[in-house]
Amino acid sequence: MKMSKIFSLIKRICLMAAFFLCIELPPIAVQIANRSRQVTVKTVILIVIFLLLFGFIIVWARQTYEHYNQIPIRKKINLKLVIKGYLVILVGEYILGILNVLFYHQTETANNRSLMTILGHNPLVTIVFATSAVVLTPIAEELIFRGVLMNLFFKPNTFWPKVVLSGVVFSAGHISTNIISFLLYCVLGMTLAYVYRKSGDIRNSILLHGLNNLIAMLLMLSQVFN
Repeated sequence: MKMSKIFSLIKRICLMAAFFLCIELPPIAVQIANRSRQVTVKTVILIVIFLLLFGFIIVWARQTYEHYNQIPIRKKINLKLVIKGYLVILVGEYILGILNVLFYHQTETANNRSLMTILGHNPLVTIVFATSAVVLTPIAEELIFRGVLMNLFFKPNTFWPKVVLSGVVFSAGHISTNIISFLLYCVLGMTLAYVYRKSGDIRNSILLHGLNNLIAMLLMLSQVFN
């Protein structure tokens, strides 16, 4: 491998690592804001920081995606593919959920438990966080883990290696306490990657991600306020 290719690979890995770290910053602002049950000036400031961080990440990720894009863009919303993708996610979650209970006696993932601790404590934080989980998170994570990641590595015509890589890295960004939990998020990431790669329009994976998060968030809120 030529030195120029080695430096290019290192540059791409460092770029992805930077995105990986940056996407972890907004939740920190929310967790600090959530320490108080009351809406204070500090809470509002932290929520503004949270939103600004997401805005910066989305703009940066979109510019990077457009710069490195290798996959032919086909501007078309494919609702049929989105629905099929969601059914695959449901089946994967159902099967892996059963295995998680059988082998590790866990009825929910550590990532979901972490999210549950944020909801219902501070009213402003709950509203902003729940909304961002359905809107901002899908946009940011799809641009990063699909739009950027899948265009940084492997040749343009490569399909499954890109899909698998996206699933593995996406899962690494979520809290997992066992292999089954890791596989659950890996399947989710791979399904999102497949929808993006198959349709050629990242808006489809954003829609699927948003749909998945919307239903998950509604279920969590129903448990918190039950």
